[in-house]
Amino acid sequence: MNYWIRAYNHKRFRVADFIRDYGFIDWEMRNRYEVGDIVFLYATAPESRLTFMLEVTRVGMDVKDTVNDSAYYIAQQYYDQWLASRRQSKYVRYGFLKSLNCPALTLELLREHGLSAAPRSPRRMCPELVDYVMSHLQ
Repeated sequence: MNYWIRAYNHKRFRVADFIRDYGFIDWEMRNRYEVGDIVFLYATAPESRLTFMLEVTRVGMDVKDTVNDSAYYIAQQYYDQWLASRRQSKYVRYGFLKSLNCPALTLELLREHGLSAAPRSPRRMCPELVDYVMSHLQ
C-alpha cells in the first residue's frame, strides 16, 4: 500500500460537496495507484491543509465509468478545459474515509515533517510524513 498527497483547487471545483453527495470522487489518473492506496487531499491556498483521507477503490476507469460531475465546477471555463482532455484520460476512484480538520495538518507543519513544498501534482508521501499525518488523525 502507498500513501499519496494530491492537491485540489476549491476555486475550480466543489470537491467537498461532491464527496459529501457521492461518498467518493473520480479523478484523472496520472500515477500508478493501486486499489487500497490511501490518498490525502490537500486544499490549496488560502486553506493550505489536508482536508480528506480517501482510499483508492478503482483504477484504470474510462470516462464512461465516471459520474457526471459538471454541476460541481465553479465556472464554465473550468468545465470546458476538463472536457477538452477527458476522453484521452484514465480515471481513478477515491472512496471517502474521513474528513480532516486538524490544525496539525497545515502546509507549514507538513513541511516540517517531510513535505518538500506545497503539492501541485499527486505524489507519494515519505515515511516520516505518513507517520506524522497518521498520528494526527482524529
